[in-house]
Amino acid sequence: MEIKRQKPLVEAYHFDQRKKEEQDLKTRIHIGFTPLKAPNENYPKENSIIGTRLRFEVVFTKFIIRGAMGQINHIVNQDIQSQDDLSKAEIDELMEPLFDILQRLTYEVTEIITDKPGVNLDFERQE
Repeated sequence: MEIKRQKPLVEAYHFDQRKKEEQDLKTRIHIGFTPLKAPNENYPKENSIIGTRLRFEVVFTKFIIRGAMGQINHIVNQDIQSQDDLSKAEIDELMEPLFDILQRLTYEVTEIITDKPGVNLDFERQE
């Protein structure tokens, strides 16, 4: 799959101390895909535009990382109307830059906050 990516957008990234009333929270990761309309009539008909979005709440013992980020992707020579038109490998490829940003931000922020080596998030790909 050939992807021409626009710059990712970090909509929100929050580091919060975990409160007593948040003891039952679990880590939640939500990925979403939205087919977007062509910007004009000259846009190649054989290409697709897909908006990817990552919403997350990563729960640790003493803190929680929350936020959302997205990216617009132009898929060359492939008609994509819904997430069902994508394979697992294609979904992973589309989402990889957003997970990379989440990992990098989390490492840097936790390194600063704790004055120790940062937390490495490990999002394993499941084949």
